[in-house]
Amino acid sequence: MAIVVACQPGASISNVVGTGPLLTVETRGGECVGVPCGSTVIVERDGSVHAAAKPPNALGTVPPDKLAALTSAIGATDFAALKSHAFTGQCPTAFDGQEFIFEFGAPGGTQHIATCEVAVDYGSPLFVAVSAALGPFVPLPTT
Repeated sequence: MAIVVACQPGASISNVVGTGPLLTVETRGGECVGVPCGSTVIVERDGSVHAAAKPPNALGTVPPDKLAALTSAIGATDFAALKSHAFTGQCPTAFDGQEFIFEFGAPGGTQHIATCEVAVDYGSPLFVAVSAALGPFVPLPTT
């Protein structure tokens, strides 16, 4: 797969994909006594990963090869087709499980995918790239 970035000096892949975070993953639910369960992890376009909680919140960095694969997968995904597969089961938050809410900084704007709304195929190229990039930071379901 080839990616043409631009024909102008100084163009980068971040100019093509958009602005703001590349990926945000929020978890909701789970079994927590007396406090809300959940967290938000953000992947910036430079590969830095941080929690949305108060500083210090740096978690690490996505390796360049995994960041490139994630950026490419986001750019290649047909989000309309992905969202057309509705989730029809009972949301895991109803029984102490977790819901994942993904926000992708895609070329057409931010794309929101919530696992209690969309049937996510974790074996698809997009979610394989997400798991590879975020594996050390967020425990994601696998196929």
